Amino acid sequence: MSVLEIPRIYYKGEISWDPVTTNNYAPTSAPAGYDENDCDSTLDQATVRAAQVANFRDAAVAEIVNSGNWNPAGSYRSSFFNSCITGVDTGGGLDTSDPFVNAPASFTGMLVDCEPYGALSSQLFFDGMSFGIAGGCRVAGKRVSRFSDRYINFSANPNNNMVAGVASVLWQTCFPKDAGLEIDAFDSVALMRLAQAMDNPNVLGVMTRFVTYRTVYYDDPTLSNGSAGSVTAGTTLQQKFAAKGFQPNPARSLLVGTIGLWMRDDPFHEPANRALLTTSVPITVSTNPKIGPAVCGTGWALVGEDRISLDLSNCIPWASRAPDKVDLGVLTLTAADPPPAVAIMEVAQIQPDQYDQAAYEATSGIIDIPLNPATAELLKNMNLSLVGGDGTKYLDEAPLRAIPSEPNLYLNEGDTHITTVRVFDRGVPAGPGVNVTMSELGAGQNTGVTLSTDATGIVRFPLSATQGSVTGLVFQPGDNPKLPVTNRAFDTQTYTYMYLRVLPAEADIGAMDPTWDNVHNFVLSNWEAMAPCMDNWLLLGDEHQVKSYANVIRKLTDPANFELFRFMPVTRDMTIGQRTLLYNFLNDAIVTKAVVGASPGLMAKAEAGRDFDKLSRSMRAP
Repeated sequence: MSVLEIPRIYYKGEISWDPVTTNNYAPTSAPAGYDENDCDSTLDQATVRAAQVANFRDAAVAEIVNSGNWNPAGSYRSSFFNSCITGVDTGGGLDTSDPFVNAPASFTGMLVDCEPYGALSSQLFFDGMSFGIAGGCRVAGKRVSRFSDRYINFSANPNNNMVAGVASVLWQTCFPKDAGLEIDAFDSVALMRLAQAMDNPNVLGVMTRFVTYRTVYYDDPTLSNGSAGSVTAGTTLQQKFAAKGFQPNPARSLLVGTIGLWMRDDPFHEPANRALLTTSVPITVSTNPKIGPAVCGTGWALVGEDRISLDLSNCIPWASRAPDKVDLGVLTLTAADPPPAVAIMEVAQIQPDQYDQAAYEATSGIIDIPLNPATAELLKNMNLSLVGGDGTKYLDEAPLRAIPSEPNLYLNEGDTHITTVRVFDRGVPAGPGVNVTMSELGAGQNTGVTLSTDATGIVRFPLSATQGSVTGLVFQPGDNPKLPVTNRAFDTQTYTYMYLRVLPAEADIGAMDPTWDNVHNFVLSNWEAMAPCMDNWLLLGDEHQVKSYANVIRKLTDPANFELFRFMPVTRDMTIGQRTLLYNFLNDAIVTKAVVGASPGLMAKAEAGRDFDKLSRSMRAP
């Protein structure tokens, strides 16, 4: 299953992150804040004027140093750069001579948090992804499912302690073979093999999985939280804002990734291979008492007929900012019969040069270990572990995993929905009768609901959207769930989860008269204040411009286009009431424009009221 199958294609490079960070702050914690339950900024919506929007933006800029609001004017875009194919494996190990090697890896998406205050629900909305160039060796896919961050390891690189620089994150999506997937092989053996695999009915398409790590802020890899350098960097950015102009401040990360097969039963968004969960054993990486220990992240395994493939792409932590992998010595992969049996067998030893930084970049953290068929058969019903030379257990298999199909779900108040969760038993869909408990993350008491899997290993949980809210839901398979799952007990490396965001109805806003003051104050001003990047193509405080682009705005805000790269608002938090008021206003504008267009005299009168300088600005590429 997954990218652990053969053939594989490896890539590496960098990615930029340019989100607006102002909505990360609750109204109680910052003057320029955002209420994630009500989908509103801290503007006084009844009296919004240009000065109030400007004051909000100024407050957000002041929070760069005061509150760590490191990017109040981002574009939301995240793009690969300096990224390319680095190697392939068609069954004989790493090959860097295939003609596909050095082809560019291209991606641009919009980074949006489903739950804005936290880091557990980041998503990359995009339209397509390509590797290679048109007219040459190439893999290109159209988006069916957005990327969602999974398995964040907040102790991946404690030395890189600037904002989220300590973390590594896994991202995955798939491209169906019957939905616009293109594989142009030419003389690439790896792509020939990939294309041939599409004829297999158990192959649904192509999967890509990548891990981002060593994130750098303010274009300075030496910064640390609270250091004099970070304060200076923030102050310098504030000075740039004072000099006017658009001032995005993207961060950037390194990445390694793999392209492979999307097999039947593989989820779109996260691995369903055998899960070797971290034991969170602390690993000292600094003599500085202010820098905490590192821990291994979760890994995955696929046992084939003649090999076991380990995905350690998000597992072995880093010893330094450089980055260099921690040297854990010789690691031993072991297998044990499930409790209460105690028999343990050694499967293989893994040398440091198989998981160091050079090896990590060469094969994206994937290690293949030869097996004889008899051993492979035994491992099907044994629990795998990764153990250090001193006996320290770093990874331990959890046979059952309950994976939700919707890592981040948006509903409107009043909606009902059935979300599906599939249980995997050592990487294979479980059968009937396995209990799965869904509970609310952070609850102070037992909120668990338990249902059992059907014959396909699926459980269906009903969800209801009663009011505006953002809720984390945790899924635990088996008969002994740990409840409640408090925020302190929750670990993204060991629990599976999803976020449910309910957008409030705001029927009172939808019933308002569709005047410019109402539509600006109660709809557009939120994004005008919090997302200055919008000004690069549309001035949300300009009535004439909004009316002129009425048809475009309707298309960009249409719920049917929610998954598109250019959906508006980027933050995906427009309520039904807000959309109703906006559309009533835009409908009036469209009708008025049609009537005006029938009369040259009226058209001339309308043109006299337009600001062509502002309209000219709006024609620049977003």
